[in-house]
Amino acid sequence: MDLSVNEFGDTPEPYVDEAVTITPIPLSLSSPKPAASTSSAFIQAFSYPPPTFEGTEDEVLEYKKNIVHEMFKSGITEEDIADDTTTTTTPSAAKRDRRTRRVALAGISLPPTEPADIVMAYLLKNNELRGKLDMQKVNALKVPVGPLLARLKAGEDIEIPVKVEGGGTTTRVIKSADVLGKPIRGPVVLILDVPKVEYVELILRNERLNSEAVKGADVVVHMLADEVADNQEYIKWIESFGKSTKVISLLSMD
Repeated sequence: MDLSVNEFGDTPEPYVDEAVTITPIPLSLSSPKPAASTSSAFIQAFSYPPPTFEGTEDEVLEYKKNIVHEMFKSGITEEDIADDTTTTTTPSAAKRDRRTRRVALAGISLPPTEPADIVMAYLLKNNELRGKLDMQKVNALKVPVGPLLARLKAGEDIEIPVKVEGGGTTTRVIKSADVLGKPIRGPVVLILDVPKVEYVELILRNERLNSEAVKGADVVVHMLADEVADNQEYIKWIESFGKSTKVISLLSMD
């Protein structure tokens, strides 16, 4: 599994890559409390040595990423916990190491957690996509059918041969910008968790959640408690989004 991990700090900044910008929006009913420092058998079960307090931020983050990668690997199978003496083939060193690690994890619980009143909203803005290839412009420029079209579509400039008087040839540069349509706006998605009606007031007062960027979202996915779904103030807030906004409601099963 190709897994990427990003950790948000106390004052979260947007996460940006080549495809999307993710803006975290924390909502808390009280001031956040510092997390208690604990150790557990779960952490010690990993082969990755924990960084010391003198470790750099990059070292601490790398350790956390290793933990998440380990958690999201394929689950423990019968083969993982089988006795080596019962198998007909000799496992490789890497396989034995993986099996040993999984057997060690099989009976270990995750570290205890403490309840928190912080919920997170996320605004996902997909980056613009390149415009579509305008075949009328392509044909007018006499671009030959084939791999050159794919390169233009991918945003590359190309050179094509051009005949000149006297029987010779030269080359002409065709810029992708000359044959591509306008960039396609990336869709904007708001993901919002509202587990209690007490959070409604925070939402109504949150500057970012009432910004033009959020109110123009293409999709709103909100997870609601029943009391929130029936709250008139919250209903009015949802109705303030654009008419083209698609709203997906996920109700709590509690």
